[in-house]
Amino acid sequence: MHEATVCTEGCFIKCKNFFCEHGQRLSELLHLCSDVIEKIGKGDTSQKIDIKVERYSLQRLIDSINKLSKDIEELINLNHELAIGICEHFDVLRRLQEGDFSAKASEDSSIEIVKMLGQLINRQRERFLDYIDKIKEQHSEMVKIYEQERVILSSIGVAILITEEDMTVEFVNEEFERLTGYTKKEIEGKMRWSDFIPEDILPQAIEYHKLRRISPSLAPSQYEIKIKDKHGRIKDALMTVAMIPYTKKSIKSIIDITERKKIQEQLLHSQKIESLGMLSGRIAHEYKNILTGVLGFAAILDAKIQDENLKKYVQKIVEAGQRARDLSNTLLTFSRKEDISTVTKINLNKFLVNYSEFLRSIIGRDIELKLNLPESEVLYEIDPAHLEVIVLNLVTNSRDAMPEGGEVVITLNEIHLNSDYQNTHPLVKPGNYLVLSISDTGTGMDEETKKRVFEPFFTTKPKGKGTGLGLTTVYGLVKGYNGHIHLYSELGQGTTFKIYFPQKNKINMELINKEILKGNETVLLVDDDAQVRQYIGSFLRDYGYTVYEAENGEQALKIFEEYKEKIDLCLIDFIMPVITGLEVKKRINSINPKTKILIMSGNPITLKDTTIIEKSISPEEILFKIRNILDQKE
Repeated sequence: MHEATVCTEGCFIKCKNFFCEHGQRLSELLHLCSDVIEKIGKGDTSQKIDIKVERYSLQRLIDSINKLSKDIEELINLNHELAIGICEHFDVLRRLQEGDFSAKASEDSSIEIVKMLGQLINRQRERFLDYIDKIKEQHSEMVKIYEQERVILSSIGVAILITEEDMTVEFVNEEFERLTGYTKKEIEGKMRWSDFIPEDILPQAIEYHKLRRISPSLAPSQYEIKIKDKHGRIKDALMTVAMIPYTKKSIKSIIDITERKKIQEQLLHSQKIESLGMLSGRIAHEYKNILTGVLGFAAILDAKIQDENLKKYVQKIVEAGQRARDLSNTLLTFSRKEDISTVTKINLNKFLVNYSEFLRSIIGRDIELKLNLPESEVLYEIDPAHLEVIVLNLVTNSRDAMPEGGEVVITLNEIHLNSDYQNTHPLVKPGNYLVLSISDTGTGMDEETKKRVFEPFFTTKPKGKGTGLGLTTVYGLVKGYNGHIHLYSELGQGTTFKIYFPQKNKINMELINKEILKGNETVLLVDDDAQVRQYIGSFLRDYGYTVYEAENGEQALKIFEEYKEKIDLCLIDFIMPVITGLEVKKRINSINPKTKILIMSGNPITLKDTTIIEKSISPEEILFKIRNILDQKE
């Protein structure tokens, strides 16, 4: 075995001695350097060579390896920091893209490009935030403008709609909903303007629509039109149309003039009757003067003729002249050129009870006569003969309308008519009135008959069965007392004549304590007339009641189904389209038999097991009736 010896050459790189101490140490160092370099190559920069050697070349190798480790460590740390910075900035960009503007990039980095990228992201973020703030301000302003326009369009009392070129309805306001009975969801984008036009005027409406898009001047900008609502009812309207600039769309504003037309018809009808009265009065006056001479000379002739056969002919002349004189007196009564006879204060309750016995003998057994009179005595100054003529003519008119039998109801009550009633009946002054109404269950009248019913000599009876002066006489007598007569009739639904006699200096002896009329219950109000709902609903709320309103039976049943536990009383109109008031009552009772129901009617009617009030009575009377039902006094 060789002994380990020190190289005498001082250079063990070329030493051949295997057991040389320096040779072995060199091998170990080289092996160590190789291992460290391999680990550094794998990314482990924690490797260091902490050995000092005397040989310069070896020490330089060790120092180079250590420096390489440090440089690679710094490079790895730099790449790591760069990667983390990019990832953080990418995450911020992702959050910003998703709308999270609370995210903010870090600008604290030793890597300049990462720092600059963070600054750039933050600057863009600030710009986005400024832009969003401006958009929010603009949106807020647009919302305010939209709300203002919506309130304006909803409160101006005019129905508004916007239509596309193909007639599709793009927008409607609340007033148009009330006018047609449809909701915005049902109309907008789903219905066409043509859906609201009756078929008889649809071609003209379509032509105007097309011409307006060629040139607005080719079609009228304002004209009267008819609108068909959800229930098929036709309403008169005044429409103004304009094109929206730079589009093919048009905006229409519509005013419901149905009530206005009715009032105009009332005024025209009144003027027509007045003109007929003046004409018939002049003719009757001249006719009466002529008849005076005829009857006078006939009387002289009768006194001088001795031949009995000739006397018979003279008597015929006198009788015919007397009938003609009676006819002229009737026409003078209609024209109010004859003075009303001396009036007498009579007890109307007693008068009608006594006179009803005579009327029953006139109308026959097939017709039942009912009296609906107040318990307290009603006194009025009128000529009893005139009252007999009025009642007799109206009752016989009802009898002739019921050839197969039926029912006649005579009702008497006292009411106060306010300014709201005058809005729909302009000829009637507000005040206290005595109301005498006579209703029947007869055949009713069509619109043309109702317009002419008071005209002299107009009759629907066969030739020889009537003179056409019965209702004319009634009209003249009522006007003679400064009263008013109103007719309510529909084919197959019977007829009601209401006579309003003004009560002068009437003193109400019973002061109503309005506190007892108040309540906190919930009432379901059902009426297809918007003005009636507004009128009744208003004073119900004034007296503390909670009110749900429905414009038809279908809507009423939906509201009752939803709030049946809250509703204490239902106030339902008797005559409504689609579902009648009685049918609504029946269905509500099937849902809750204990629900209290009060039926409203424009005519005085009587129904078994049904409480009924007239719409024309005062608010206090309606409230009193409601209070009694809720307190189970009725």
